[in-house]
Amino acid sequence: MISSFTSINAGLNSFTNLIVVEDWLIERKVDLTINDTKCRASIPSHASWFGARVRLGPNNELIKPIWISIKANQVLDSKLTIIRKLLDDCRSGLIFLPEKL
Repeated sequence: MISSFTSINAGLNSFTNLIVVEDWLIERKVDLTINDTKCRASIPSHASWFGARVRLGPNNELIKPIWISIKANQVLDSKLTIIRKLLDDCRSGLIFLPEKL
């Protein structure tokens, strides 16, 4: 009998991709030891490391490193409102079921 096990990264103890909406990537991390769910959003085209991307901070504020140029339509208020709502939904618990996008 041969058995093969493959690990699956489900956002437990490290951030994993959850959903992409309008150029923005939303990632999630679940820490079961302290029962905490963290979610973050960024535009991934600018860097592989989260801190060097255009992103929303912990209070949903827009953070744009000065060396990064972006298209104006990527940070429209209407788009950021959608991303902030999705982040709130993501942070609300283990089950994330986004409303119609």
